[in-house]
Amino acid sequence: MRRYGVLCAVLLLIMVITPLLAMGEAPAGGASAPKAQSSSQAAASGNTEGTMKVLRASSNRVETMSDLDYVIGAVSAEMPATYHVEALKAQAAACYTFAVRSRQEQLRQPDEALAGAYLNDDSSQHQGFISKEECREKWGDKFDAYYQKISEACEEVAGKTIVYEGEPIIAAFHAICSGQTESAQTVWGKEIPYLQSVQSPGDKLSPDYSSTLALTQEQFRTMAEKLEGVTLGDDPAEWFHDLEASEAGTVTSIAIGGQKVTGQQVRTAFSLRSACFTLEQKNDRFIFHVNGYGHCVGMSQYGADYMARQGSSWEEIIKHYYSGVEIAEQ
Repeated sequence: MRRYGVLCAVLLLIMVITPLLAMGEAPAGGASAPKAQSSSQAAASGNTEGTMKVLRASSNRVETMSDLDYVIGAVSAEMPATYHVEALKAQAAACYTFAVRSRQEQLRQPDEALAGAYLNDDSSQHQGFISKEECREKWGDKFDAYYQKISEACEEVAGKTIVYEGEPIIAAFHAICSGQTESAQTVWGKEIPYLQSVQSPGDKLSPDYSSTLALTQEQFRTMAEKLEGVTLGDDPAEWFHDLEASEAGTVTSIAIGGQKVTGQQVRTAFSLRSACFTLEQKNDRFIFHVNGYGHCVGMSQYGADYMARQGSSWEEIIKHYYSGVEIAEQ
């Protein structure tokens, strides 16, 4: 009986203490619930600064990372690590600004093709990006030096956003221009006040400044007829005429097979480095002479490197290539 009485006492004690322990745990659980809810509310309201979501083409998966890690990867993909540190800083500010603008746009009106990401790593659509591991593969035994150089440049300008009238700009950039960048109006048919044509004489010193494409008549015909509405007749001498170009050299219009097309359309059809070209027929060949590399709008990367080596700061580079902008803390 004595043992039975002790057992009853123990059971009674457990019955009393257990609810008290449960009550003691409730405030901790209750305190964490509002934090989780607050975090969700912050995400829903767009408070995602400091985090970038990138759709990777190689895996078709969305990767989430810090803004700084993203910018390091973007600069590593987009600009040679051998360029001057001030040019790398300018590139970092441009990459960050482009990403911030894209993030804002996706939070307002998501693009289903991005699967929840703010941008992808396709440089033909948004801008390139490579991971630290991909940088190691790219640079080999120079990885440590190059990664440190780019990381430090990105850290120097972390949070710096290029703005026009208070809003992040479309921070367009390209590899090499003709010696003068192009306006957005000329290339894309849209007037953008900060994407105007400016001088960039250093580009002409690039070893990759000019390129040539020589085609047989049959090759020219095959590529030209990729252009909508273009059909070439029997006389090669009549296959193209009336080439018109901007002051910077970008072809704005050319008649091919009697059909007027833009230089950008020709660039795509013939896989030219830029739309800044001349075209001649010589003997049985059609020869494109091309200057620059890219769409030629915004910041020239080679030009930025040239300016940096002449003593310009990254801020001076940015304000040269993007008209009327300011640099703000994001």
